[in-house]
Amino acid sequence: MKTVLFVAVLCFSSWGRALPGVRVAFSLDKPPYVIHETSSGLEVELLRRVFLDMGYEMIPVFQPPARSVRSLELGHVEAMATINNTPKFYLSDSYITFQNFAWTLKSKSHQLNGLGDLSKKSVIAFQNARSFLGPEFSSAISKNSDYHEYAEQSRQIKMLLMDRVDVIICEERTFRMQKDKIQRKSAHPLPEIAKHALFPKSQYSVAFHDKRMRDSFNKSLKRIREKGELKTVFNQYAD
Repeated sequence: MKTVLFVAVLCFSSWGRALPGVRVAFSLDKPPYVIHETSSGLEVELLRRVFLDMGYEMIPVFQPPARSVRSLELGHVEAMATINNTPKFYLSDSYITFQNFAWTLKSKSHQLNGLGDLSKKSVIAFQNARSFLGPEFSSAISKNSDYHEYAEQSRQIKMLLMDRVDVIICEERTFRMQKDKIQRKSAHPLPEIAKHALFPKSQYSVAFHDKRMRDSFNKSLKRIREKGELKTVFNQYAD
C-alpha cells in the first residue's frame, strides 16, 4: 500500500511540475504578429506551440531588434524570433514568411520602379531593415541622408499619412492593420495609399545560441506543421 501511495505521489508531482522556461526575444508591437500588451500575436502563438512541443514554456521578451541581438549574445535570452541572416547564431528552419512593400501617398504620384529609386526619396523603414532586406536595398539607401529606421512601425505609418515622409517600408498585413486602427480613431477619411512591389517574400527563422536546442526546435516545428497546428494559428489571425 505504501509503495502504491509513493508511486501515486510521484506521478502527481511529475504531472503538476511546471515546464522549464525558455526566454525568446520578440520585437516591440507589430500587430498582428506581435502584440506586446497581451503577450500574443501570430508569431508569438506559433512559437509558443513549437516550444510547448519541445517541452518548454515560452517566456516572450519584448524589445527592439538591436537590443535583442545583444541579449542573445550575452545569454539574457535563449532565442530570438524573426531572423533571416546572422553568422553569429544557429538559425532554425523558416517558420513564417513576410511580404514587405514600399508605401507612398497616391496623391504624390511617386514612381518607384526599382530599389535604386529609393535613394532619391525620404524613406522610413523598420529597425534593422538594412540587414533584413538584403544588400541591394542597403546599397540603395547607403548614401541617402534622409533614411531612418523606427522600431515602432505605427509611427512610420502615421508619418506617411501626415505627408512627413515620401516612402515607408512595411510588411503588408502590419501596414493594413495599423492603418485601420488609425482610421477608426479619425473623424475623416485617410488619404489613399499606393503600394510598390520592390521586395521578394522573406522567410524568417529563430536564432539560437545552442545548436541542440535549434535542432530540437526544427523537429518540433516539422511535427506540428504536419499536424496542421501552424495552419490553425494562421487562421486565427486571418484578415
